[in-house]
Amino acid sequence: MKEILNSERLNYLIWRYLIEGNYRETALKFQKEWHVPEPHRQLDFARYVKSHALVNVVNKGLLYSSVERKWTQSKVPQNAAAEAEAVELGVFGPLDQDGPPHQYADEEDADADHEDDIPEQPEEPSPASGDIENTRKRSGDRPHQPQLNGGSPAKRPRLSNGYENGVNAATDPMELDNGTDNHAYPSPLEGEQAPTPTPRTDGTDQGTQVEKVQELTTETTFIPLGSGESISSPRATFKVSSANAPVLLHCQWNPQDPSILAAAGTDALARVWTVSRATTTLAEQDPAANGHVPNGDVSPPFHSLIEDDMTPSSVVTAMAWNGDGTVIAIATDSAEKGRISLWSADGTHIQHFEVPECPIIKLRWNPNNAAILAVVPEKGGTLITVYGAMTSNTISYSLPNHDLQSEPVDVAWTSETEFLLCGGGLMASLKCTEDKITETKRCDTREGDNLLQVQFDWRSSLAATCGEKGFVDIWDVSGKRREIKAHDGMISALTWQPLAGSPPEDERLLASGGVDGAIFVWNALSGDGKPKCQMTMDSPIVALAFTPDGAFIAGATNERILIWKVGDHSIPRASWSRSPHPGWLSPRINADSEDEDEHCLCWDATGQKLAYGVNHRLAVINFR
Repeated sequence: MKEILNSERLNYLIWRYLIEGNYRETALKFQKEWHVPEPHRQLDFARYVKSHALVNVVNKGLLYSSVERKWTQSKVPQNAAAEAEAVELGVFGPLDQDGPPHQYADEEDADADHEDDIPEQPEEPSPASGDIENTRKRSGDRPHQPQLNGGSPAKRPRLSNGYENGVNAATDPMELDNGTDNHAYPSPLEGEQAPTPTPRTDGTDQGTQVEKVQELTTETTFIPLGSGESISSPRATFKVSSANAPVLLHCQWNPQDPSILAAAGTDALARVWTVSRATTTLAEQDPAANGHVPNGDVSPPFHSLIEDDMTPSSVVTAMAWNGDGTVIAIATDSAEKGRISLWSADGTHIQHFEVPECPIIKLRWNPNNAAILAVVPEKGGTLITVYGAMTSNTISYSLPNHDLQSEPVDVAWTSETEFLLCGGGLMASLKCTEDKITETKRCDTREGDNLLQVQFDWRSSLAATCGEKGFVDIWDVSGKRREIKAHDGMISALTWQPLAGSPPEDERLLASGGVDGAIFVWNALSGDGKPKCQMTMDSPIVALAFTPDGAFIAGATNERILIWKVGDHSIPRASWSRSPHPGWLSPRINADSEDEDEHCLCWDATGQKLAYGVNHRLAVINFR
């Protein structure tokens, strides 16, 4: 029975060929014009397609064409056949008996002679000695090939496609298929057919097969944000949520303790929960949990971070843990009065600072946790204030002509006393002394671009900024700027890769995500402006987060999360979908409101749990 070869199947074979050949930018453009954002997920037949299927199919088609020519020649007089053979034409033009077909064989022989020069690949167990020998031959008959980020060598298209012994010439050709029913070419071999070679991988930890994408939907626990008592039943929690469902604006794991999660938002929401895998187990034991999603809503123990004199309508506008996870700063806007409160990890109030004008839009701890920086509006301008964490000392710096509403600013500490300030067309370095803040340097920015974010990397002493025009700028300590045209449109997320050890001398990785749905990982030390990795999602990127060890990166849209292993980005390692997850079906205060201005995405200190929050819901997803 012949298979149908329609445009959808052919497009998928082409897309797989581009991915396997490391033509990732071309593959991304092809996806967009094809209007199939995730072929490996959306097409039912995709999981059955083997690696290098396009080359395999084309190779068999060439073999069929060869058999067809021989069959045609056998039906004509001998003299005419001899003349035709002298000028025999193939798919790609005249056939040279001493040309390219033998050239491939010569190359393979030469490669085999230099097998010792090829770097050894990590050995993997095979079920049969014949498979081991076949794998050894295939790895040995290639010249030096660059390694893809996934660990598999970039492969050269070869006519043999791994069939070392070629085609059995004694095999009788099958009946010619002259139909026009859009069917694929049948195989020219009706007898014994060489099996498709098993594709090499580098073990389970670096595999890129589509079927290995882990679905995390069933590994999710939802934390209710309402004001009701602790409830373990998902259905009961939904009833409580309908009475009071604040909007989540911030969530952050404690940087040292993976069991402590803080979240804050509207309606005086500011809490720290104790979250562990035991919480998930409790949800699984609840008989009311939905069959599709065994984990439901569970309210783990929590402490409120709202002071008694705050109104029920208070809004937490900013939140930040210090570096060692012992103190969390909460910025609140209550009855048009601003306040910064400091709390211990166990919910004990330490002190607070009154702020003359609100909202407080940024909170940043300095590296030694001795001071916290806040950004607030001031009479149509901007005020930067640094507060002593354990004292009442404050110092300030004013930007009277910088309107925060039209040009929001971002800040990043570069040392215990210095920080970078960016926003709109401003990029400046400032220094704190005992009694004031002074500007030490102002850098030239790109005309017409509004800077949105700044991230500093203490390992390389480089700063990265991004803005509305899709550029990523890399700044050195002297203020020199190098630009990368990264995205089509605004960049929504920018983050350096955290590392447990020292990075290579010639590499420092930075990730960016944009409204174009693309995620890029850049080597900030490379001057070629080309991404090291490129991934794509089907909607604008709203958040990015590396695991603390830098091994994985999560990208989020307003509907789903994909997780890739850094350096093995061809296929996501795991996936989580927000809908039709029943956890997102909780009622809203205003059913007509569909706005989603804030999305939260963060890993715990071990990189095992991922928190994702939007609107009135907070999900804790178990990854590993």
